[in-house]
Amino acid sequence: MFLLLFCVFVVFPLIELGVVIVVADWIGILPTIVALIAMSAAGVWLVKREGLAVVRRTRAAMNRGEVPGAEMLDGAMLAIAGLLCIVPGFISGTIGLLLLIGPVRRPVGRRLVRRWTRIASFAGMTRRRKTIDVEWIGDVTPTRPSTTAPIEISPVRD
Repeated sequence: MFLLLFCVFVVFPLIELGVVIVVADWIGILPTIVALIAMSAAGVWLVKREGLAVVRRTRAAMNRGEVPGAEMLDGAMLAIAGLLCIVPGFISGTIGLLLLIGPVRRPVGRRLVRRWTRIASFAGMTRRRKTIDVEWIGDVTPTRPSTTAPIEISPVRD
């Protein structure tokens, strides 16, 4: 876990900075800044557009009585894409813009879900619950008043 955090917060920003310096050396400082701002602005606009489409698809699925699982995954991937588009840098911006393309976003999202599920089940984070079948037999209220206190039945907690 430490290695992952180290890579995300130290190594990746250094690589991003190196790419920005190389691009600035190649095309100039002002065009590099304009390109970074344009990439972020385009990414934010596309995230908003795609996000509204995902909201419409989610509502349609819920109106049909379906669980909007694919739409929820799309929304999560769009949130990641938006974060990557806002972060200044050519690598993160490119990855964010690629995640805005539906045919790229869906397989990446499915792969991440499979990986996270496998890691969670390996680490013992998933918990299997036992199913108890219950049959309703009707009203069991006594017909004559009892002198003892009534028995309270509450849900069973794990």
